[in-house]
Amino acid sequence: MPGTRHFSRMQYHVSRGLREVVAPRQTMPKVLWGHIKGEFGGRCAYCRQPATKENRGIVPDHLIPVTKFGELVVGNTVPACQDCNDTREADWRHFLRRRFPKHAESRIRHIECYLDRHPYRPPTLRAALSSDQRRAYLRLLADWRSLLKRAHRLRAAVARRSRYHHDRL
Repeated sequence: MPGTRHFSRMQYHVSRGLREVVAPRQTMPKVLWGHIKGEFGGRCAYCRQPATKENRGIVPDHLIPVTKFGELVVGNTVPACQDCNDTREADWRHFLRRRFPKHAESRIRHIECYLDRHPYRPPTLRAALSSDQRRAYLRLLADWRSLLKRAHRLRAAVARRSRYHHDRL
């Protein structure tokens, strides 16, 4: 069905947006971003390539993802080429070991040294929100899941109807 790939993007963006209620620091001053890039020689922390047209440049990557309340701060952000950023789904250590096995351990050590210099702990629901706010937040998550299920059911019903009418023609 045309256009249905937007459901997964919608799920990601809404979930991420709701996580930003708990972990609101998702912008970074240019001076801090410059400092982080400098610690990695202006290269991707994973593949070690500089920004190129082919890899679509260097962008900030959360080591602890927003989905786990990671924020865009020194100590949770490394420079990544857009290619690595787009393909890294797992823990960054696992990603390095799988994608760059020959160089993984040295790159892991480099990132861990950076993390030692800039300790970071993501906020927790309990620390970030009052009990009333936590209840409201959890209710929003439940409401979103319910709405998404209803949207999936409607999409499936429309697809069945469209196939039925198409087959009758």
